[in-house]
Amino acid sequence: MSKRTHYLIDTKYQLRTTFSVMASVLVVTAVILGIITASVVLNSIKLNENNTRIENINKIESSMFVVLSSLTGPVQDQSMKKAIQESIRSHDRNMVRLERIIATNQDIITYNKVLVIAILIIIVLEAMALYIILIRKTHRVSGPMYVISGFMRDIIEGREPEFRPLRNSDEMQDFYELFKHMVYTIRERERRS
Repeated sequence: MSKRTHYLIDTKYQLRTTFSVMASVLVVTAVILGIITASVVLNSIKLNENNTRIENINKIESSMFVVLSSLTGPVQDQSMKKAIQESIRSHDRNMVRLERIIATNQDIITYNKVLVIAILIIIVLEAMALYIILIRKTHRVSGPMYVISGFMRDIIEGREPEFRPLRNSDEMQDFYELFKHMVYTIRERERRS
């Protein structure tokens, strides 16, 4: 027995079933993706706003310390001069930290965009895999129905069907055996009559 290479036997049934299951799965997936995307967009907006605020604070603080540092020359009080210099060093460290925070925020924004694109690609791959899996699964029902329909046509046209076993992976094995038993029983009744 040769292996069947066409998986679409009952196109209407197989495609209807496949697309209805895919639609259900993809609607749920789209809702989840929508929620994730909305969260990413809102968080990115907030991170950008925070970066802008930090940059503004950085500019204001830097200009304040430029003014302060210019005062260190004429200041006579050594403790005041030392305090100003320490404040300037502390300010410089804080500005470096702020720049790191801004860079980290930008990395997070980029990562979130990549994550959304990756999820979208995964959804497309999921849809393709789901299509293939469902066509193959529905083929396991359509195949036996196709075979049984052929036997029914033979009976209607007065020919004796030549039964063959279904594939091990096919569904409806019990129904097929019941159908064969029905045909054998009808034949036996006709022979006795």
